Amino acid sequence: MIRLEKRGFTLIELLVVIAIIAVLIALLLPAVQAAREAARRAQCTNNLKQIGLALHNYESSHGGLPPGRIADRACPIAIWNGCQNTTWFVLLLPQLEQQNLANAFNYAVGQEGPIPPVPPLGTQSNYTVTQTKIHTFQCPSDRVVEFRANPIFFFAADPSLQRISKGNYGAAWGNTQWGQGPLSPSVAYQPSAFQQFGSVTLARVSDGTSNTAFLSEIVQGSELDQRGLIWATYGGGSTFMTRFTPNAFRDFYDLEHDADRISAFSCVDEPGMKLPCKPQNGSDLNSFAGARSRHPGGVNLLMGDGSVRFVKDTIAHPIWIGLSTVGGGEIISADAF
Repeated sequence: MIRLEKRGFTLIELLVVIAIIAVLIALLLPAVQAAREAARRAQCTNNLKQIGLALHNYESSHGGLPPGRIADRACPIAIWNGCQNTTWFVLLLPQLEQQNLANAFNYAVGQEGPIPPVPPLGTQSNYTVTQTKIHTFQCPSDRVVEFRANPIFFFAADPSLQRISKGNYGAAWGNTQWGQGPLSPSVAYQPSAFQQFGSVTLARVSDGTSNTAFLSEIVQGSELDQRGLIWATYGGGSTFMTRFTPNAFRDFYDLEHDADRISAFSCVDEPGMKLPCKPQNGSDLNSFAGARSRHPGGVNLLMGDGSVRFVKDTIAHPIWIGLSTVGGGEIISADAF
């Protein structure tokens, strides 16, 4: 009679199997992460295409792009100054299939009017709208953060004022700063597709819509940081400037270094999140912030013709600045970005 002996794994065999599984996981995990990021980036691309379509529908209906900032020309270029300071994005709500939000928004006071202590403030009147997250403005590669006003502001103590939603797409605001003025006698502001006052028509885009950036990705700063606050026109809120190339912090004009410059009350330094920030203690119009994304190597950029290009972090700085102008006359090769 033959006796069958039961035999299990030896310790060495078990260790070999574990080692093989560990190697397979180490090989597969980056591929899985890359596939997930590719899907997230594709979603970002689709979001920008939807916003681009909304911009063209708006332009067809109104004869021009949305004004960059809804405010009377008599208003100083500053925050919380009694002006509406309503951003271009709010005007797009009907084209983004958000007519109910558009109907609920109080355009009479906008986002920041009227001058205190006259109630109600726009921030309070429009809180029902501004707390709402707009899916089309959320990039899944970034974290989701809600903005909370700095307690130093007089309205922040109001218990009815809670948190405002953020997003990930900002309008091209030119090559200088939020005030869109010159930086020096030798550095002039070059007009972009979105202006402090008035509307830009497609006819004014003499550089060609396929060579002109309309929107770029931005990232969401922490709760007291204005970056990502798409309901506000400030730098890094719903706008970006091209003094920095994508995801970089080296000023082309060699005037500032290493960080976005933002209002001292809405700036949170997060170098670990690639969001360094230095408070802008002077006039708000001197603040600025660059284009950012959580995608490795670059940002998605919406062009004026509705196409979306992935622009590498290594883009030449003069090309990056040239892409944001509507009539700079730059010659940009198709393989330059």
